[in-house]
Amino acid sequence: MKSNYSKTERRGYTFLFAPFGIGAMATATRFPEIRDNLHLNNGTFGTILSLSSVGSLLAFMLVSQAVNRYGVRRILWLGSYGCFGLSAVVPHLHYGWQFLFVTIGLGFSLTTLHIAQNAQAIHRQEEIGKVILPRLHGTWSLGALITSILAIAVTPFTTLAWHIDTLMALMMLATAYGIKTTGPHFIEASAKSQVVEKSSIKSTLLSVKTFWVISFAQILAIQIEFSINDWSAIYSKDTIKMSAALSIMSYACFISAMIALRFNVHRLLQRYSERELMKVFPRAGGLGFIVFLIMGTLVSSHHRILGFAISLLAFICAGLGSSFLGPTFFGIAFRTSSLPSSVVVAQIGLINVVVTFIVKVIISWVAQVTNVTTGLMIPGVMLICTSAFAYLGNEKK
Repeated sequence: MKSNYSKTERRGYTFLFAPFGIGAMATATRFPEIRDNLHLNNGTFGTILSLSSVGSLLAFMLVSQAVNRYGVRRILWLGSYGCFGLSAVVPHLHYGWQFLFVTIGLGFSLTTLHIAQNAQAIHRQEEIGKVILPRLHGTWSLGALITSILAIAVTPFTTLAWHIDTLMALMMLATAYGIKTTGPHFIEASAKSQVVEKSSIKSTLLSVKTFWVISFAQILAIQIEFSINDWSAIYSKDTIKMSAALSIMSYACFISAMIALRFNVHRLLQRYSERELMKVFPRAGGLGFIVFLIMGTLVSSHHRILGFAISLLAFICAGLGSSFLGPTFFGIAFRTSSLPSSVVVAQIGLINVVVTFIVKVIISWVAQVTNVTTGLMIPGVMLICTSAFAYLGNEKK
């Protein structure tokens, strides 16, 4: 018998995923100012951001086991305090070594929330017999859009510290409400069950080979999201020469396009198969991103506003092309495995975080040695290559 998915529960998940998106991306919208406060160049700043993978790696090895041993509730609290608390510290840092330690802590906290929320969502998706994960990822993206619009509005009028500190306090309160509301449906602790044995650190490390193809495809698909998170504002400020506030529009356009498709992909799946969508969207999105980004960069040297407008089209293409791919690959992995949802998320993430670290460092130093436009070509090509893995998708509409 399928479980009921009530309006109250839906509202609760909104207050889990949206504040996570707002909190996770709040500092990214003001990376140019954070970089300047730390007196770092693009290569060093990008490398430190990449080292968040160290914290993520630890979380992927430990948290899936903790979810099953202690239940989702405690892990959500742990991740929330780390995410919002450490983000509030970032505006007050003035040395690269301080930023390094905070970044590693944020990597652990963000990944902890990621595993707990996605494990819970996949768990409920199976219980209710209805696809909810892409829409919840859309809710996360909506939070990221809200934080980018807010940053555009407040950047000219408030300090970095007031902006981030106030926002993090509010998001912690919103998350607390979400945890309370969705609590009755949480994955409970199961310390003595076989689930815990399956999700030990050793078994997680040994069994990552189960999902290596899916993980590789997902890395190709979502790297453009990571790169735009890190570099879109810096690209618009340094390359196009836009103001700090207007530079955030590039990310806002990307995330808006992503939201539009994530909230409507279920309609497309009524007409087209998962496999068909996975073949077309990455190719079109990646190619559009590369072409419009190059055009925007070239035109901006003579017509700054026109060049900026063209570059925004590039970010829209990237958002549409990559929008539904991340949650889709999670769904494919869960369909083909008998493991608990938290273990599926952790095993895929464990592979992703290692490769993503390498790619992020490469992009950072390509951007430093050449320019940000060239660096962003790398995830654009990776998105196009994702279409080669469309065969993993379901053929049925």
